[in-house]
Amino acid sequence: MFDDVDLDLENIAILGASIGSLNAGLAANTDITLLSDLLGGNLEIGLLAVGAAGGVVIADKLGLVEVFDSESS
Repeated sequence: MFDDVDLDLENIAILGASIGSLNAGLAANTDITLLSDLLGGNLEIGLLAVGAAGGVVIADKLGLVEVFDSESS
């Protein structure tokens, strides 16, 4: 099923940012917090990691910095 998934740094950062956005949507409408459940209650560290991943992806996609290989984008 996941044999052809390329888990490079960019995809991991995008996955982290996606989990964070899903977490924000669920937390706004329900009492479900994925990050708290995944990290065993340490929500602050999870939010910092997701925020950093999202910031890196946004900065790279806008061309402000080159974090990821331009060949993989």
